[in-house]
Amino acid sequence: MLDSQVQKVLDYIEANHDVSPARLCEEFGVSDRTIRTYVKKLNAVLEPQAHIHKHRGGGYTLNISDCDAYRSIKDDASNGGLKSIPSTSEGRVEYLLNDLLSRVDWITLDDLSEILYVSRNAISGDLKRVEAQLAKFDLKLERRPHYGIRVSGSEMSRRLCLASITLDKLAEHRESDSQNQVTLDTIATCVNEVIAEEGFQINSAAYQNLLVHIAVAIWRIREQCYVPLEAEHIEKLRTAREFAVAGCVALRIEKAFDIRLPEEEVAYIAIHLAGKQSLYASSDGADEGLVISDEVWDVVTEMLECIWDSYHFDFRGDLELRMNLARHIVPLAVRLKYRMHIDNPLLADIKERFALAYSMALDSSVILAEHYGSRLSDDEIGYIALAFALALERQKSEVPRKNILVVCASGQGSAKLLEYRYRQEFGALVDKIVTCDASHVDSIDMTGIDYVFTTVPLHRALPVPVREVSFFLDADDMHDVREILAGANVTGDLAPYFSADLFVSDMVAADKNEVISILCEQVAAMRNVPDEFKQLVMRREELAQTSFGNQVAMPHSVKAVTDETFVCVGLLREPVEWNGQAVRAVFLVSVSKAKDKKLDRFYRSMAKMLTSKEAIQELVDNQRWETVVKLLNMYGKTDNNE
Repeated sequence: MLDSQVQKVLDYIEANHDVSPARLCEEFGVSDRTIRTYVKKLNAVLEPQAHIHKHRGGGYTLNISDCDAYRSIKDDASNGGLKSIPSTSEGRVEYLLNDLLSRVDWITLDDLSEILYVSRNAISGDLKRVEAQLAKFDLKLERRPHYGIRVSGSEMSRRLCLASITLDKLAEHRESDSQNQVTLDTIATCVNEVIAEEGFQINSAAYQNLLVHIAVAIWRIREQCYVPLEAEHIEKLRTAREFAVAGCVALRIEKAFDIRLPEEEVAYIAIHLAGKQSLYASSDGADEGLVISDEVWDVVTEMLECIWDSYHFDFRGDLELRMNLARHIVPLAVRLKYRMHIDNPLLADIKERFALAYSMALDSSVILAEHYGSRLSDDEIGYIALAFALALERQKSEVPRKNILVVCASGQGSAKLLEYRYRQEFGALVDKIVTCDASHVDSIDMTGIDYVFTTVPLHRALPVPVREVSFFLDADDMHDVREILAGANVTGDLAPYFSADLFVSDMVAADKNEVISILCEQVAAMRNVPDEFKQLVMRREELAQTSFGNQVAMPHSVKAVTDETFVCVGLLREPVEWNGQAVRAVFLVSVSKAKDKKLDRFYRSMAKMLTSKEAIQELVDNQRWETVVKLLNMYGKTDNNE
């Protein structure tokens, strides 16, 4: 299909005899060189049936030698019958990916330059983006002097990359040609019949992926390109339910498209069925036949140990979280092994609403990458984060019981009576109750005591909150006590984690390593941290990215090693490159070895502040501690109901 702009230029030249270059430049708002490029593209499509000629010192004229053939060419171009010659870098990258993945022979940059009507430099720039896309599927761009370039890698990887391009088009609602749509509709009919007959469950995202992958397979098979799989691998797949379902799908595909699918191609379909997206427990039978191996169980154990080391949140005994992660990892392992991609439409919301859970998933994803040989995409990490978010929400709903001291003025007997009343009214919220009279308060060991309730004024300072109540606990007293014990007044204030002595502005650094060194030196000078603190932060950088866009990076230790949770803020004069992102605001976080019940609120508030373009821009523009304080007050509180 001709580019719409080029099509308009043709229409204009056809309607205006001997039109000058200046007139065309003015009409279409482009340079004379661009007009010459458009004309060159048009002549490549039109010749020999027509030709655009420019007279010396004159304008452009369309000469038609075969009117019927010319009209046919124009109709085909308008209806998408001719291959488009892209006019943008994005379009050329897509064209190059399709071309290079489809060919097995070499092609030179000069040939590509001539085909696309751009310079070798432009092609070289586009190929850098092509190589980045190929790398996601373990494919490489091979170069050989005098031969040119070609893609090297497995047939499976080629198909996955081609399918990814097709899925991106569908996601952007770009029209595919009518023949491709017919192919997808026919494949859908074959798949729908089988999954209905077999009662096989597959969600909509995985279903769309499956259709595209089968379409790509049909095209490649017709090009005599097959997926090579070892007999041992096929034998392992043969016992899975997905293999039987894939066989039924293959039979219908063979009949519909008049092609033969060897056993390797049946296994290819089975792999995609086995890699279907799974999000924890299901009531629709999707877990039927699911087997969680010792290997998967051990991987989950390592992930939970990682969370304990990094955050001191102990999920190791949470059976529901273990099962949710294990259920999800079974198909995830297939996707990682074959570099299959799934989209996560909830990703942006997950990062914002469940920032702590996402950070936990990001850290523990390193375990998955080590075991299955492929780093998780942000979309996959988002799904893992949901499992941790559910576990955190369950913990929040289980209000921890409090230990209280009850002080009475009239002796131990009345204090015991008050203890009985507290047990009766607040039993579900109270663990240990210690009683004493007012004269013995100083002798009480306050270790482990959360609150003090007293019927008389205490003219001394205590290390925990004190609440005066009446002896007989009227309705207002009971309401206040219940609120205190349930933690309803606890806020998500960020302020306790920040201080002016951990604030460094106007930093000058060459790279992220120098930034981390400066901030770790500041932390070592102001806080009690182990000697290996910097090495632990650097180790975390090696395992996974800590830059999240918006000029922000949030490095942290690979495990919890300090007595308190704190943040060291560093602001740079000029941005540094940090895992491909330009960063000017760095928040070095150290999580306490002791379990911090407010850590979820801390990460949620941090996420709101660090993802706000306005907040971060204000911070880097006004690098003062007062600016930090202002933003902490603005973003540092969360509703208790969040």
